[in-house]
Amino acid sequence: MALRQSTHPLRRYLVWINYDGSRFPECAKGGTGVGVMDLFQESISQSIFGARSLSNPLHPVFKFSPSSRTDAGVHSLRSSVILQMPLSQGILDDCQIKKASFLSKWNEISDLACQNGLHFTDFHSVSAGFCIRRSVQYRRYTYRIAIRNEEVDDQLRERPSPACFSERNYAWLLPHGFDVDRARDVCKLFEGVHCMASFFKHTAREKRLEPNPPDTMRNLLRVSIERGESRSIPNDLYDYYNVTVVARSFLREQIRRMMSCIVGVAYGRMTPSQVRWLLDNPDPTHFYTTHIPIAPPQGLYLTDVVYNRDHYLNPVPYFLHSWDYDIVP
Repeated sequence: MALRQSTHPLRRYLVWINYDGSRFPECAKGGTGVGVMDLFQESISQSIFGARSLSNPLHPVFKFSPSSRTDAGVHSLRSSVILQMPLSQGILDDCQIKKASFLSKWNEISDLACQNGLHFTDFHSVSAGFCIRRSVQYRRYTYRIAIRNEEVDDQLRERPSPACFSERNYAWLLPHGFDVDRARDVCKLFEGVHCMASFFKHTAREKRLEPNPPDTMRNLLRVSIERGESRSIPNDLYDYYNVTVVARSFLREQIRRMMSCIVGVAYGRMTPSQVRWLLDNPDPTHFYTTHIPIAPPQGLYLTDVVYNRDHYLNPVPYFLHSWDYDIVP
């Protein structure tokens, strides 16, 4: 087989979405068939090609790829997906009225299928050479934790309040005794360039199947903890904190494993020297051998994916993509 440059007249768009991770079993497409990306595909495909979209001869040209694949249960406040469409459908964003119409159609289909699960917020054209992943400047994640106040700690265990129910899928609910100063010190340990292999979910099977080990060096631009707030019901039962982590890219489950250490030190179950040892002795097996539990996914939010706007239509560097070519037998 050989490759030849695609002759289909195409248009690519950067689509901005948010989603509630508690409403889906996964983000990626192709697992259960009802993940975030499955609904993304059906919402757009049906609005363009109709209910029997697969029978349309141009449907194979319709392609998409997310910038970030979040774990099951993780939420997104602003994430990006690159979308390729045949130009026979016209330019979807050539005027605001047309763009608003498509956004409305996509959200209508999405809400009918999973109300308040996936929301399309915007989209705009990008040129060939723009890469949804490699063109990212940085990603920002936020992890929400809710600490029960001492005077209501035992009471809430026996009789949860409405605030408990509103937060259970959107924060890590923890008992009193959290030392925010200790947590802040651990956050500072993570900042900078590190080999994050000890915080990487990399199974023995994956190691066997990969001829070349993945790069685990990461530059963490910011790791900080600040006061947060309730999600939907104002209350004085919890003290809320947000841990913000900023980097260009992350390893699988990296942030959740970092959060395990931050919380462990804050409660005195770990020491900063243990965290430093994991950083100085990078190996995925170390997280398991030290018996550190992994932080749950529901507190984690992808809050932003940031690009240089000048690169949307004039990407530097110019990345070649497999979509740019047809496979010739």
